[in-house]
Amino acid sequence: MMKKMLFIILLIPFIANATGEVGIAAKGGHPEYLFLDKVKQSEAKSTAYLISKAIGLGRLVIFAQMKKLTNPKLGDKGFTGEYFLEQWKTSLEPEMIDISPTQQGIIDKLFWAGKQSIDNNQDRINVKGVKWKHFLPAKWARETGLMFNSRTGIVTKQPSLNYRHPSNIPDVKERDILTEFAQSNAKARGEFAMMGKQKIYRYFDPIVLVPPCLACHGKPKGELDMLGFEKDGLNSGDVIGLISVSIAVEDQ
Repeated sequence: MMKKMLFIILLIPFIANATGEVGIAAKGGHPEYLFLDKVKQSEAKSTAYLISKAIGLGRLVIFAQMKKLTNPKLGDKGFTGEYFLEQWKTSLEPEMIDISPTQQGIIDKLFWAGKQSIDNNQDRINVKGVKWKHFLPAKWARETGLMFNSRTGIVTKQPSLNYRHPSNIPDVKERDILTEFAQSNAKARGEFAMMGKQKIYRYFDPIVLVPPCLACHGKPKGELDMLGFEKDGLNSGDVIGLISVSIAVEDQ
């Protein structure tokens, strides 16, 4: 009798799992939205633009170094956090003219997060004998966004047409924007919205493929790239994804 009861108890989890789907998004609720940094409504658009621009330029700094970073014959690449930060700040200088103290504080935290990501990946970057080390501009932006969020609450994402990482799954709004951008030459745009009880400004900036991207996202469609993903069959200039920024707006 005891053995029979034990068998039934052990079987219960399997019976429960068999009655419904598993691994699906929970229904209801809101994303985590404790925003530590907020901006005035009048600064919302320019701040979101600045964050998006900074992330895009940081990606380009890494793209410019990919030939060195993927050289399996090199050990120490000299691509330190300090070196990256210097290049990144220089590229963003034209956008930093006349920004407010609030915006400066936010960008300083983004600089910290971006540098920290490069520092955290030094062992990976400098490994010798391996060409593709799973350190790409998108990985940097993803890790930077998480650390930036931890200090500010600001949400940055890279939702994609064909996402390769779970964090890049587009939400309903991002899916609509992606569809629009992929079908037309639409420009970056934003809108005010609510995240739970918090008023936010959401900004969507298309990520356009540049020639180095085609090694993974180009042609022929379906052929496996160096990371084992199927290529997307896209051309240089096509939209592959978004830089999505959600920033909190102060109560007026």
